[in-house]
Amino acid sequence: MAKNRVIYQSEALFAGQKTGVTDTHNQVDIKQIHRVQSANYSFNISRTDVNQFGELAAIDRVVLDTPTVSLDFSYLLANFANEANLGFFVNETSTTVEGMTSALSGVLNKTEDERNYFIQTSREGEDAVGDTNRDNLDGTQNASTIGIGNGFMTSYSTEASVGGFPTVSISVEGMNMNFSTGTQLLPNPGINRVDGTASPAANKVSLPPVSGDAALAASDANSSGVLAISTLRPGDITIKVAENDGTPVFGTTNYSLGGAKLPTNAGDTTDSANIQSYNISFDLGRTPIQRLGNRFAFAREVDFPVSVGLSFDAILTDLTTGNLNDLIDCEKSYNVEIELKGVTGDLCGSDAKTTVCKYVLKDMKPDSQSFSSSIGDNKSVTLDFSTQIGGPRQTDVGLFMAGITQTNNVDTSGPTFNTLEVTSAGQHIAGTATGEYVLDFNESVTHGGTRDLITTDFALFTGIGDGTAVTSPFVAFTNTTDYTLVNNVLDKSFVLRLTAAGQTKLNATANTAGIAKDVRVSGFVNENAQDSLGNTITTSGSSVDIQIPTPIA
Repeated sequence: MAKNRVIYQSEALFAGQKTGVTDTHNQVDIKQIHRVQSANYSFNISRTDVNQFGELAAIDRVVLDTPTVSLDFSYLLANFANEANLGFFVNETSTTVEGMTSALSGVLNKTEDERNYFIQTSREGEDAVGDTNRDNLDGTQNASTIGIGNGFMTSYSTEASVGGFPTVSISVEGMNMNFSTGTQLLPNPGINRVDGTASPAANKVSLPPVSGDAALAASDANSSGVLAISTLRPGDITIKVAENDGTPVFGTTNYSLGGAKLPTNAGDTTDSANIQSYNISFDLGRTPIQRLGNRFAFAREVDFPVSVGLSFDAILTDLTTGNLNDLIDCEKSYNVEIELKGVTGDLCGSDAKTTVCKYVLKDMKPDSQSFSSSIGDNKSVTLDFSTQIGGPRQTDVGLFMAGITQTNNVDTSGPTFNTLEVTSAGQHIAGTATGEYVLDFNESVTHGGTRDLITTDFALFTGIGDGTAVTSPFVAFTNTTDYTLVNNVLDKSFVLRLTAAGQTKLNATANTAGIAKDVRVSGFVNENAQDSLGNTITTSGSSVDIQIPTPIA
């Protein structure tokens, strides 16, 4: 029966996983893009007139340039399964910031650059999800498929705002489009870019069944159900900003540029402007390379450099003192982490939330601050930053992603931490005082998933270090008597302060140290410390060498 119309319920979007676009694509070689909200596609053919004296109209209109096929789509951000299936490199959630691989590494080295895309349309009134009659042998109820061949991503943007779901928008340019009936053993839309010939007739395409989420029976056998999350929410987003120290690590010095205040390196928003939205975007402009003897452009190379933009819109609160002239004379760059959490599916509440997606942007340079004020509205500010995409092996600049996909969907790694000394007021975390210690975790931790960590969950020791290890004497501090927990920031950063008795023990250790020795303080955490998925801590101790002049009176 003929369709009267096509609506969203009947459609599904897929991305091929083979960069050999003319190869056979079996069901396992094609992945569905989930939570799609819109999809627009078109082709455009440019023609050049052939004229001559004696005739008004062109005697011919010849195609000289490669036809342009465009695909634009958007989806709700529920996890990073779509990103992984589109060619981005997504790190495990437990990967340290300094150990991350660039999100565009596969695009840059051409292992994930080119792919085919497919749009399935089921019959009218039928959900694409669960459509078991999409390929009836009698042909009366067949679905149809639109194929886009040789697709190259040209832009990526993601944004989240108060009152709206986090979303992603992507643009793709292709070189061919075909239209087929059914979803199995279809003609391949990929073409040979050198001579423009179609894929060999034997290299067919078969679409996998349409599913309602990214969960796979083989890889999501755990009970967390993280891949089945409907979407992420703006209330579960944490933003961290730290000064870039020239290394791949995230940094421990808070954002200090004059003007609007931003969250601390630990995500503390107490004194920050009230961020209403963020936007991350980049364009991958591509130049078609042609040569005599070729009908089509045989390559579409990325135009470098590639800039990544980050924008915050916020309601203005307090200002940070500063001078624009100082920025010009001594410019700083910043690292930004945007972490999106989601419930695991088994539990409810904040303790059931785990990190699902994390964007890390390194070496971000401030471009502008724009302030706006009018009668009836809150005073607002827009802050713009930018950086450039680095090479596949560069870890200190560019855009990085870490999160849950269909291959690294479950975090099985326990939390880790570093012990940091506070050498100046406000270092590491706002409000810290000189001489305090920060135990900084890579993710939120609790005691057995039942309560927040307290003073008795931590242990401090001191001794003389030779630069690699602590030697005797090895002195234990007594909790509550020698030190106390004075601050807990988002269950990730814990501030311990020595009492007078604890300082006396530390001074006694310092008096036994030689000039070439270091006084070392080691922090330990109760073995019941665990993350939101129940992974217990893997390394219970972390040391820091502190600078105490010896001897001390």
